[in-house]
Amino acid sequence: TKRRGRQDPGNRALSSQPQVYVFGEIEGAVPNWPLVRLYCSWRLIFDPSKFRLIQGETEGETFTSHVGEGFCVWNHPVAVHLAPKAFQGWPRLELTVRGKDAHGRHRLAGYGTWALPSTPGPVEVLCRCWRPTGTGFLARLRSFLLGIVPELQQPAALTESGSRPGFRTEDSVDVLLRINIVHQNFAENG
Repeated sequence: TKRRGRQDPGNRALSSQPQVYVFGEIEGAVPNWPLVRLYCSWRLIFDPSKFRLIQGETEGETFTSHVGEGFCVWNHPVAVHLAPKAFQGWPRLELTVRGKDAHGRHRLAGYGTWALPSTPGPVEVLCRCWRPTGTGFLARLRSFLLGIVPELQQPAALTESGSRPGFRTEDSVDVLLRINIVHQNFAENG
């Protein structure tokens, strides 16, 4: 006789719940500064009271790659499976790009955030990143000669609105993202 498998009650409830699959790649970057090697740390930011992680990684780091022909290639995979409990507060991808200049100094290349689209389908986007800049001639000279650039003490300033009043920034690097969004059970759940 054949035994029938039992479905886990948690899986049965999940099978009718709306789900979001996010997969793709952090392809690479185009630096606007003279950096010869770059890497990117990333985090998927979402409110756990509105989204539940089913499977996948919500943070990671690319390998360090040479900037050749004006583009740095990472091809770093991103794959996350989420179950939304509410459709407000959609997840955001937070990026921190760092690298080395020609003198071997480790430098901040930039910070960036990108809100995941709430509509399904493939997306290719250049996420413009920025970095804090000092004010005045001496701060710029220190940055150029010594590689000292201001950095955020609290990474939450990237995603919290109104948390970075009054400081200067400059464009620093563009990160190429190729992401696919797939929805499941959205029509059945309004």
